[in-house]
Amino acid sequence: MPVDPKRLAPLRRNLSFLRRWLRNPKAVGAVAPSGRSLASAMAAEIDPQAPGWVIELGGGTGNITAALLEAGVPLQDIAVVERDPTFAKLIAGRFPGLRVLQGDAAELRRLLREAGIGPVKAVVSGLPLLSIPERSCLRIISEAMEVLGDEGILVQFTYSPTSPVSRRISSRLGLQGQRASWVVDNIPPASVWRYRAERAGKLLQKRSA
Repeated sequence: MPVDPKRLAPLRRNLSFLRRWLRNPKAVGAVAPSGRSLASAMAAEIDPQAPGWVIELGGGTGNITAALLEAGVPLQDIAVVERDPTFAKLIAGRFPGLRVLQGDAAELRRLLREAGIGPVKAVVSGLPLLSIPERSCLRIISEAMEVLGDEGILVQFTYSPTSPVSRRISSRLGLQGQRASWVVDNIPPASVWRYRAERAGKLLQKRSA
C-alpha cells in the first residue's frame, strides 16, 4: 500500500533537523524542532489584527511559521530570518510566497532594510539563546529590539526554568521580561517568554490604570 507523501513530509523535516544538529549541535540547540504545542504557544502571543510585520528568527523546519499562519497572521506579514541555507530552502519550499531572508539575526536591521521590510510589531525567536555566547546573544537581542516599535514584543522560548535572556542583558537593554506560558507536553518541556522595552511596559501600565 503506497504511503501518502504528505504524511512523510514531517518525518523528512525532522530528519533534516537532526542531521543539522549532528553537524553543529550548538548552533541548532535541540535534537528536534519545536513541537506543535510550543509553536502554538509562541504564536498565541501575537495579535494577528495589529498592523506590522512579524519577524521569525531561526525558522528551522517551519513549525513556528505554520503556527503563526494557523493563528491568523497573514503570510504577507511574516518574514523568516534563517542563517542555515538548508533550512532556508526547506522553509521557502514549504511555504510558497513567504519572505525568507538567509542571513544572521545579528544583522537583522540590515537584512530588513535591504529587503524593504517594516514596520515590525513582533519578533518571534526560535534561536537557542542559551547555547549562544553572551556577546552574540546581546547583539541579536539588541538588533531585535531596535527594529521593534515602542509597543512591539519579542517572543522567545526556552527549555530552562528561568529567563532565556540574562539579567545582565535585560538590564543593559532596558527590557521587561515575563513568562507567558508553560508548555509541559513539549519534549523537553518548555516555556514561552515575552519581552518589551521598559518604556513600553510603563506606557501600557498607565493605559490600563
